[in-house]
Amino acid sequence: MTERPADRLSRLQHRKEQLERQISAAEKQAKAAARKWDTRRKVILGGAVLAALETDPALRQQVRALLAERVTRPHDRATVADLLADPIPPVS
Repeated sequence: MTERPADRLSRLQHRKEQLERQISAAEKQAKAAARKWDTRRKVILGGAVLAALETDPALRQQVRALLAERVTRPHDRATVADLLADPIPPVS
């Protein structure tokens, strides 16, 4: 028994729609995984830099200059204000 051309076309179109949905879902998963990986990377990098700032005055100055230049949104600047400000000298 042979399949009618109209039935075959309908079956193939249905399969195409299924594949398109699967591709879309796979793309969304890949994007979510990439965002998650990027966020983790930023957290690790940020933690390492923050730890190094405690002991490296030269790095502290470089980071301060970088933040002053690159962080422009007021909300973001408020978040890193402690890193932009000169450190308070220790009380003797």
